[in-house]
Amino acid sequence: MIKGQKDYVTSKQGLILRYNGIFDLKKIYNSSKQWFNDNKYDLTEKEYKEKPTSVGSEFNLILEAERDIDDYAKFFISLQIFVFDAKKADGKYNGKIKINIPAYVLLDRGDQWQTSSLKSFLFFIYNNLFIKNKIQNVYEDKLYSDLMNLINNIKKYINVK
Repeated sequence: MIKGQKDYVTSKQGLILRYNGIFDLKKIYNSSKQWFNDNKYDLTEKEYKEKPTSVGSEFNLILEAERDIDDYAKFFISLQIFVFDAKKADGKYNGKIKINIPAYVLLDRGDQWQTSSLKSFLFFIYNNLFIKNKIQNVYEDKLYSDLMNLINNIKKYINVK
């Protein structure tokens, strides 16, 4: 169970990439796993399903990654890949791919501020008065930068000739 407060740098749905054409699903998947490893995220594969249909294959892939930043904050990124009507040719797929990537900073990751109403109030004051700049200019900026780097890594394998 996730404790603390989620501070999304995306919408709750996440940033969305959509593409219809040729892509290399295996490289998207493997390079994303490598990217998380290289950037010191702990990775969990939540789902990997493949289902053949009459018009091609469908895939549902979900990778969840987290990284402790300090005693107060933790980064979370979920990479959700959905593939539809995919036909394999030359090791790549031709079909539709939708990628959702929600990301947030978990504040008070140790749940120290949520044990009473007074502490919850002090948590609000602490976040909005004392460390607001750190939350916005350090935590959020770094996570957003990580997110953009991950997206650029994924885009290399879409429309690969």
